[in-house]
Amino acid sequence: MRRETAASALAAAVALTGVLCAAAVARAVCIGDCPPPDGQVAVNELVLGVNIALGSAALSACPAYDANATGGVGVEELIAAVNDALQGCPGAPTPTSGPGTPGTTPTPLMTATPTATWTLAPGPPITFFGVASADDSLQDPTGTDANGVPIYQRTFGFGFTLVVEAKGRFDSADSHPGRTFVDGGVPDLMIQSNRNLGNGSPAVCDINPPNRGGVPAINPPQLENPAAIADALNDFGCRFMNGTGGFSGRSCGEACVRFDDGEFHCKSDDSDAQFCAPVDPPMAFPSGDTLVTVRARNLSGEMGPPAQIIIRVP
Repeated sequence: MRRETAASALAAAVALTGVLCAAAVARAVCIGDCPPPDGQVAVNELVLGVNIALGSAALSACPAYDANATGGVGVEELIAAVNDALQGCPGAPTPTSGPGTPGTTPTPLMTATPTATWTLAPGPPITFFGVASADDSLQDPTGTDANGVPIYQRTFGFGFTLVVEAKGRFDSADSHPGRTFVDGGVPDLMIQSNRNLGNGSPAVCDINPPNRGGVPAINPPQLENPAAIADALNDFGCRFMNGTGGFSGRSCGEACVRFDDGEFHCKSDDSDAQFCAPVDPPMAFPSGDTLVTVRARNLSGEMGPPAQIIIRVP
């Protein structure tokens, strides 16, 4: 119940941002950038701020929220944190190169027929595909559809993490377990949505403020020719980062899911890699049912069978 209350307060802060931005705290620091500071405000840090405001978390967990030095967190500080999450922190460096650089021209989806042949031999199987809540614990499915696809119902279209696990050899040039973004190619993790996420921007990997965008839809899901939708796959895939901000999966020893024993590890004992993508407001899921399809590809180009879940937002 407290988690839903916190989520409601967070959603209210997001909705009020445009109206009350004039009341935001005047400052030259990043409100909500919790220890260790990284110059940005993530969804889990927004939720933590709401919990501090509600009294369910201590201010010592994120002193950066107390911009007014009042010993607590007020509505104006929550709004300022949401602004920092959406627009970037004051004084944060602006990227000058790389995917999603502000000011770059949006890249449309590829339409040319590729010449590469994709091997459909059994590749890496998806060993788990699901959702983790803001506290990093896994959510159980709330049901299945007529085809047996698990349904994960969320109160809001953001504030959770998509979690994918796969089995197989994913060694890439940078020694990470599976690439989630490949400039000019197809990533090892191939994930797509049948409905626009956020504003559905066709720009590839537009994850940097102030021009953060969403992910375009592929409807119906396309499994036969991943090169034809490489831009959309990379755009969704670059939301999956490892613990150091790289576009790749994680080993199970660096997992993003926390279990009852307090330890972080993979859900399945058969998993060799885990992929985690926090869902923030710029890529929020729309109301209704959204089908998400994922499959993995190994270094030899072999693609594994797809897995699907439905994100349901009332």
